[in-house]
Amino acid sequence: MTSAGDSSLLLWAMAAVVMMLATHLFVAWIRRAQGNQSWRQNVGPVLLAGGALGLGMTSAMVLAMSAEALSFPLGYRWLAVPVLALAPPLLCLPAAWWLVKRQNWLALVGAGLLLALVALAVQVGWILAAGLRPGIRWNFVLLGAAGALQFLGFVAALWLAYSDASSDGARKTLWRVGAAALLTITLLTGQEVVVSAIGLLSQVGSIYQREASSTWLCLVAGALVPTLMAVMSLDVFLRTSGERRRRRGTVELNMPKRRKRRRKYRAL
Repeated sequence: MTSAGDSSLLLWAMAAVVMMLATHLFVAWIRRAQGNQSWRQNVGPVLLAGGALGLGMTSAMVLAMSAEALSFPLGYRWLAVPVLALAPPLLCLPAAWWLVKRQNWLALVGAGLLLALVALAVQVGWILAAGLRPGIRWNFVLLGAAGALQFLGFVAALWLAYSDASSDGARKTLWRVGAAALLTITLLTGQEVVVSAIGLLSQVGSIYQREASSTWLCLVAGALVPTLMAVMSLDVFLRTSGERRRRRGTVELNMPKRRKRRRKYRAL
């Protein structure tokens, strides 16, 4: 946690790294599952995609709140921590499943709306779990702006990731990286607008500062979670590289062999 009155660029950077890894895994696993024929083959990728994005949302919010220049130690209610840690991955699963089955405009808009609502609920949930004093006075205009911003950002990022232009061509990897980056920027910007909507810097204390300390939560969200996601990203990379090599080998085996031309020599 940061010292009193000082903001932490390190925690901001950690939140950005966590979100970039989470959105990359979300985009990659859904893209891999879209070619499967059986619904049983889609269960694992959907769980990994939704779990990574939901865990990234909750970790980024913990890091962002601790990065603020607060004049008091921040804490959270013990009973709320497991709910806020486990609920977002589960709530992201319907959107992930929808994107695996359909990639039309209805699916992109519907999944974007679902994910925007989940992100807003996670951000509001962590704020309520902090038990801020003297109390929260919501700016509903900013809160609505945060929801609208995240909805539009999600829809645009999902179009970049799963449109026809990103499915074929030599630059499809750039499209997906751009989609993950846009998802990251959308979530980080949205949570900052939500924090501004409550006037976090005007608060003077947290009634749960002796329960779940933000220091330990930041250690989990900023060290353990990105390490786990980095290993998962490496696994996706190795799987993709192996499949590409196998496809190239199959193409080479299927190429017709050229018949060697025999040279005829005339007798002297």
